[in-house]
Amino acid sequence: GPGQIDINMAITRKFQLRESQSVEFRAEAFNLPNHLNPNNPVAAVNNQNFGKILTSRDPRIIQLALKYVF
Repeated sequence: GPGQIDINMAITRKFQLRESQSVEFRAEAFNLPNHLNPNNPVAAVNNQNFGKILTSRDPRIIQLALKYVF
């Protein structure tokens, strides 16, 4: 199938609150440039859509997390 460009990134930051307590923040991004990544074309010869690309992979996804450690 066609080539795929997929850039993922994660950033983490830890904030110390007290000696035994902290908060961790994490941000993750998948397919950061939001590039269109088409799936493989239809491979069934008897299908009317043979050779056509009908779907694509996931768009940009961003996840945020906050964790309290004690």
